[in-house]
Amino acid sequence: MILAPEECGCPLIEEGVSIENSPICSGTLLFMVLLEGYIRGRCKIATPCANVRSAEQLDARYDFIVVGSGPAGAIVAGRLSEDKNFNVLLLEAGGQEPTGARIPSFYRAFWSNKEVDWDYRTEPDNYCLDQGDKGCLWPRGKVLGGSSLLNGMMYHRGHAADYDDWVKLGAEGWSWEENLPYFDMTEGNKEIGTIVSEKHHSSSGPLPVQRFRYQGPAVYKLLDALNETGFSIIADMNDPETPDGFTIAQAFNDNGQRYTTARAYLKPKSERPNLTVKLGAHVTRVIVTDDTATGVEFIDSDGNSNIVYASREVILSAGALNTPHILLHSGIGPRETLEKYNIPVKADLPVGLNLQNHVGVTVSFILPKLNDTRVLDWSTLATYLLNQEGPMTSTSITQVTGLLYSSLADKRKKQPDLQFFFNGMYAECSKTGFVGETIDSDCQERGTNITANAVALLPKSKGYLTLQSSDPLVSPLFYPNFFSHPDDMIVAKDGLRYLKKISESKILESEYGIELDPEATDECSETSEDWSDDWMECMIRLHTDAQNHQLGTTAIGLVVDPQLKVYGIEGLRVIDASVMPSQPTGNPQAAIMMVAERGAAFIKDTHS
Repeated sequence: MILAPEECGCPLIEEGVSIENSPICSGTLLFMVLLEGYIRGRCKIATPCANVRSAEQLDARYDFIVVGSGPAGAIVAGRLSEDKNFNVLLLEAGGQEPTGARIPSFYRAFWSNKEVDWDYRTEPDNYCLDQGDKGCLWPRGKVLGGSSLLNGMMYHRGHAADYDDWVKLGAEGWSWEENLPYFDMTEGNKEIGTIVSEKHHSSSGPLPVQRFRYQGPAVYKLLDALNETGFSIIADMNDPETPDGFTIAQAFNDNGQRYTTARAYLKPKSERPNLTVKLGAHVTRVIVTDDTATGVEFIDSDGNSNIVYASREVILSAGALNTPHILLHSGIGPRETLEKYNIPVKADLPVGLNLQNHVGVTVSFILPKLNDTRVLDWSTLATYLLNQEGPMTSTSITQVTGLLYSSLADKRKKQPDLQFFFNGMYAECSKTGFVGETIDSDCQERGTNITANAVALLPKSKGYLTLQSSDPLVSPLFYPNFFSHPDDMIVAKDGLRYLKKISESKILESEYGIELDPEATDECSETSEDWSDDWMECMIRLHTDAQNHQLGTTAIGLVVDPQLKVYGIEGLRVIDASVMPSQPTGNPQAAIMMVAERGAAFIKDTHS
C-alpha cells in the first residue's frame, strides 16, 4: 500500500522536529499530520541507514574540533575525516535534520521554529518597518546542515569581479581562477551537456546540483513575461558570458529532495569511525591558553557545561553571526567591547565590525484571474510519494531568478548588482487535502497573492554585531545599518523600476490581471503616487527584504589571514561566510562551500 511505512533495512526513526510548529502551516492540521507520517515512512526520503547520529559520550581530546555543521562546517568535518589519521569532532548546537525539510516545496516551513532556527532579528531602525519594533527577521539554521536546510537551494558561484574585490581587500590568493578548483570540488552537476556546459561546472563533487524536477505553467508564463518585457532568458547564470538575464535556477537537490551539506558530506559512524558528531552542543567559547586555542566549552542539551580539547586545531564554522559571538566570548574582539563585559582580552581584533548583507525590497501583487486555491492536495502528495515528482519537488516560481545592472553598475566588469526573486504558489500547506481547497475563504475574490523581490547585491552600507551580555547564551545585537549609504537606496529603487516594467507586461495582465496588492501598498500610496520616487522609498523602508546572506564579520585581512588563521592565536581558524570580505553577486552558498573546501585543504596541508 502506498501509504504504509516501507521496510528500509534500518529502523525508521522520527528524525528532527515536526512541522507542527511551523508558522507557515501548522502540523495540527489533520492533512499535514498525515502527510508528515507518510513522508517519514519513505526509505528514499528518510534514509535511516545513511543518517548521522549524535554521539552519547565524547573523548576528552580530538585532533580537530569543528564548531557548526552548516554550509561550511559539514564540509570541513567531512573532508578532514577523509584522512584516517585525523580524529575529528563536529559540534552542532541544534538537532537532527527534520525529514520534512527535505521536501523542496517546504523550504520556508521551518523558519522561525526555534528548534531549528536561531530566530535572530536585527535591532529596530528605519527599515523593515512592516515588522513593527521587532527588527528584520534573519532565519539562521540551528540544526544539522545549518542554513543549508533553510535556504532556497539556488546554486550560483558569483562573478569573477567579486573575487577580484576580495583580493583588493587583502585576500591574497583568493582570485576567481585560484578559487575555481574548489568550486569544482563541491559541485555534482547532473545537467552538464544538456542545460549547462562543462566549461563552467563540475560533475565530480558530492553535492547534487540541477534544476528542480517540476516547474509548472506559472514558471513558464513568468519567463514569457520577462522575455516580452525585453529581458534575456539565459540557460545558466554561472556562465560568465551570460552574467545578466533571467533563468530557472539550478539548485541543491536530487530525487525530488533538498540536499544539505551535512547530507552530502557527513557519513555515519559505521562508514567514518574517526568522525564524531555531537548534536545539542552549544559552544560558548574557545579555550585560549598562552595564545593558543586548546579546546572549546559547550553547553549540552541537558544544560551541563562541558570542555573538550583539540590537539591540533579548533575550527569555527558557526556562521557569520554565531562565529563572531563565540570569538567575543573567547576574548577575541574589540578591546573596548570585551572590557565592557569583563572578558579577558586574548586578541584585540575588529570581530563583528564588518557585517554585510544583501538587501532590497518586497512588492506584493494580486492575480485576480487566478483562483486562490491550494497547490498541495492528496493527488500532489500521491505523486510525490510514488515517484518524488510534481509540485512538492520544487519551490514554484521562486526557482526563477534574474541578475541585472543598476544605474550605478559598471557593466564592463560583468558584475550585475541586482538580483530578482519571485514567491508564491507553493505546495506547502493544506487543511484537508481536497482538490480546490481555498487558501483563505474570506479573500477568495481577491485571487492569488504573489510577491517579487529586488535585491542590491553590492550594498555599500556596513553594519556590526556586538554583545549585549556577558552571558554567552544571550544572543548578540545586530545593527546592519541598511541604506546608511545613499547609493544603496538608488540601487533598490532601480530594482523597483524593473519590477514595475515586469508587472506591466501584457502576458501578466492578460493571463492574471496582475495588480498591486492594496493591503501591502496602501500605507505608501496614501501619501505618494504609486511608483513615484517617494512611494518607492516608502516601500523600501516598509517592506525591506533583508536577505539571509550575512558575511564579513571576521573578514580575511581584518580578523583572519589568507589561510583563515585568526591573527595572534595559534591553532584557531575560521572557515565560514564570516571570513568573506565582500559580497558575491548572487546566492552565496556556493561561495561559502568553496571557502570550506579551501579551508579544509589549508588544514590538511599544514598537518600532512
